[in-house]
Amino acid sequence: MLQLLLVDDERSVVETLAETIPWESCGIGTVHEALSGAVALEIMENHDIDIVITDIRMPEMSGIALITAIHEKWPHVQTILLSGHADFEYAKQAIAQESFDYLLKPVSDEDLIESVQRVVNRIKEKWESAASYQRALHVFQDNLPLLRSTMLHELLTGKIYDQKTLSEKLDLLELPYSVGEDLGMLVIRMEEHLSEMAQSDLALMEYAICNIISEVMQGHFHIWHTRDVHDYIVVLVTMKPASKMSLKKDEKPQTLLEHYAAQIQTNVQSYLKGAISISVSNWGEFPYEIEEIYERAVMSMRKRMGQTQGLFVTASDETDIHPLPAIRSLYKPPTLISLLEAGRFEDIEQKIEIIFEELLHSGEQHDIAESTIEVYYALAGAFAYIIHKNGKQISSVLPMESYRYFQAPNYSTAQQLQEWSIRTLHYIRDDADQELKDNHSTIVRSVKSFVDLHLASDVSLPAIADHVHLHPVYLSKVYKAETGEALTAYVYRLRMEKAAYYLRTSTTKVFEIAELVGYNNTAYFIRVFKKFYDVTPQEYREKLPV
Repeated sequence: MLQLLLVDDERSVVETLAETIPWESCGIGTVHEALSGAVALEIMENHDIDIVITDIRMPEMSGIALITAIHEKWPHVQTILLSGHADFEYAKQAIAQESFDYLLKPVSDEDLIESVQRVVNRIKEKWESAASYQRALHVFQDNLPLLRSTMLHELLTGKIYDQKTLSEKLDLLELPYSVGEDLGMLVIRMEEHLSEMAQSDLALMEYAICNIISEVMQGHFHIWHTRDVHDYIVVLVTMKPASKMSLKKDEKPQTLLEHYAAQIQTNVQSYLKGAISISVSNWGEFPYEIEEIYERAVMSMRKRMGQTQGLFVTASDETDIHPLPAIRSLYKPPTLISLLEAGRFEDIEQKIEIIFEELLHSGEQHDIAESTIEVYYALAGAFAYIIHKNGKQISSVLPMESYRYFQAPNYSTAQQLQEWSIRTLHYIRDDADQELKDNHSTIVRSVKSFVDLHLASDVSLPAIADHVHLHPVYLSKVYKAETGEALTAYVYRLRMEKAAYYLRTSTTKVFEIAELVGYNNTAYFIRVFKKFYDVTPQEYREKLPV
C-alpha cells in the first residue's frame, strides 16, 4: 500500500479529506497531514511518501514552491495540486513542475478519487516496468557469482532441496552438477599476512586464489566455491565427463585432486606471497553428502593443523574412527534462538520435531544418553534466553511442573523431553500472545482517550502517533487489527456522533458545534455531516421530536 501526504493551511480541509475519502480502496495505506509546506518537507524526510496533494495558496511556502522542492529531492513522488482559482498561470506552473493533476476547489470526492486512482495506477505501472524481464535478467547476471556462492553456503550448512527444485536452481545458476554425481572438496585457510587483511582486501585475495584454482583445475574439474563463516575458502569439485574417460587405469579422481591441491598451495606461495593450508576431503555423493564432507574437512582443519601454517592434509591421513555424532539440526539455521526472537512458534515446533527425529535415529548406532543431554541444554538455554530477554522470570511464565525441569531435569526418555519442550514452547507462545494483546489494548485505550480530549484541536494521525510514541503506519495497523475500524474512520465517526449529540441536547449554533468537534470551516463541517447522516446539521435538528 502507498503513502499519501495532504497539505493545506486549513486544518478542516486536511482532516476532512483524510477522514472522508475511502483511501484504502484507492490503494493508499497511510495518510499523513501537514498544515504548511515546511511541515510537509519534514514529513517527507521521515516517511516514504508516494503521493502529495497540496493546496497552491499557502502562507510562507506556496504549493508550487513545495512541489518544486519535492521534485528536486524526491523526483519519484507524484503530486496533485488543488486551487480555489481557475487561473491559467497556476495551471502553467503546475505543468512546468510536472504535477500529475490540477484540480479546482471545492473538489468533489469523485474527482479526487479518480485523480488519485490514476496516480496509483501510474506508480504501479512504473514499478512493473522496473521489474521487467530484461532488467531482472541483467541484474541476475551481475549477481550470478554471489547467488552461486550463497547456494553452496546453504548446502554446506544443511539446506535440503527436493530433486526438482535443486535441478531447476542448478540450471538457473548455470552450474553443471547433477544429483548422485561424485564430488570432492577442498577447504582452504588463508594464513600469514593473507588472514590479517581488511575485509575488502580479503575478498580480493579470495578472488585471486580462486583464479589460481580455476587456472590449475579447470581442465579436469568443474569448480564451485564460496567463503564460509570461518573465512575458509570451500571449493566443491566434480570431474568433467571427458576427464573421467581420460583417466589411466590405476589413476583415481582423489589422487588427481590431491595433486592439484598441492600445486595450488605452491602457486599461492609463489605468486601471492602468502601461505595457505589445504584440507582435501574424501569423495561423496552430490548433494546428499555435502554437509558431512564439509564438516569432516573443517574438523580435520582444526584437529590436524591447529595454529601451524602451510600444512596439507588429505582424507587418506584420517584415522577410521566413528565419533559420537552431534545433533546437527540443533545448530542448523534458523536456530532455536533466532526463531524464538522472531516469534515463529509454528516453525520452532517443527524444528523440535526434526531434532528429536534425528536424536532417535542416532540411537540406532549409538547410546543417545549423551546426545539427549545436548538436546536438553540447547532447548532449556534457548527457552531461558527468550524469557529473560522479554524481561520476565522463568517461574512467572511457566507452571511449576515445567519450571522444575530447569531446576533438575526430570526425564527418563527422549519422548518425555520432547513433550516437555513442546509444552514449554506453548506456554511461552501464550504468554507472548497475551502480552501483545495487552499492549495493543493499552494503545487503543490511550488513542481513544487522546482523541476524545483533543477532538476540537489536532487529532491527525501524526499527532496521535506522536502521543503514543509509535510510527503512524504501525499505529494504523495495530488500531485496525484490534478494533476492526480504521483510525481515521474512528475519528470521523466520533466527530459526527458528538456533533449529533450537541444538536440533540443543546441550542448551540451549527458553526459553534463545528468548532467543538474540530472543524474551523463550517461549510466543510456541513458537507461531511451530510455525508455521514444524509441530512444537514440543521435538517437533523429540525427532525428531532419536540
